[in-house]
Amino acid sequence: MILVSALKIIFLLGFLVFIHEGGHFLVAKAFKIKVNEFSIGFGPKIITKQTKETKYTLRAIPFGGYVDMLGEAERIEEEGSFSQAKVLPRIAIVAAGSIVNIIFAVLVYFTLTAITGINVSTTIGEILPECKEKLAGIQVGDTIVAINGENTRLKSDIDKVMRTSDGSKIILQIEREGKKKEVEVEPTNFDGTYLLGISVQLKEKTLKNNIYYAFWETVDFVTSIGDSLKLLVTGNVKPNQMMGPIGISEMAVQTNGVYHFLYLLSLVSLSLGVTNLLPIPALDGGKILLLIIEGMRGKALKEEVEIGIQSAGFTLLMLLSLYVSYNDILRIF
Repeated sequence: MILVSALKIIFLLGFLVFIHEGGHFLVAKAFKIKVNEFSIGFGPKIITKQTKETKYTLRAIPFGGYVDMLGEAERIEEEGSFSQAKVLPRIAIVAAGSIVNIIFAVLVYFTLTAITGINVSTTIGEILPECKEKLAGIQVGDTIVAINGENTRLKSDIDKVMRTSDGSKIILQIEREGKKKEVEVEPTNFDGTYLLGISVQLKEKTLKNNIYYAFWETVDFVTSIGDSLKLLVTGNVKPNQMMGPIGISEMAVQTNGVYHFLYLLSLVSLSLGVTNLLPIPALDGGKILLLIIEGMRGKALKEEVEIGIQSAGFTLLMLLSLYVSYNDILRIF
């Protein structure tokens, strides 16, 4: 059991780091940037292979990795140097890791959802008896296509509206027998929570339905990460609610079956990709921001200034990482 748990953690973290750094590596190679070392993990070396140009290293701690490019850490005026490449190629190289993580997450999640084929529609399957009076004008078989002008394609779209409901009347746009109409209805209070008081139908598992619902479920999956980041920026999510490698490892251990493990893999990959694109120094997004500034100015910032910004960002990230890891440990034990 311990071996299986360890393998889950190593594969989840190691694989996501591998494809992230692999993105940087492949795009750097495409632009003929010299890569000194491609390393997966930190700490003691397990395997090292030196080729003509690049050293490939596998290290003992699978919580990170790096691609060491010539001229990245310090500016070098030499052919094949990162610092001598034009701004757009450098942006592409820096962004590639996160883009690979996001694409991987989307493909895995879409595939899982399409194969599972649990197609939860917005077509009304039942209306609770105690809610019929407030929902006069709608009936079983109607499809809710919009609420207050916002399109609804999934049951989760309805749920999002109801989570913020204060009981005020809402406008449903419904489709019945190919025709659309608007109906004003009133949610019902169930122990302090306002709900429409309906259940919805599951659509048949056809290829068309599976692809349709998998597509919109995947869109919802991606935008949910953006919503979480907004909550963090606005202070609605506290740092002690965040999760780091230790917390993710615990979740990996608790996964039951291939489906749940792959779902977690896609979730962490998406989070890793999106978070890394935030314009924070030491993250890929912070590096991209500095490159955009360089492009707008027509020249780079002074090297010592750029190093200072990156160092400050790295220090803050390390402090946050320690704090998050501390909270992960408290939650586990």
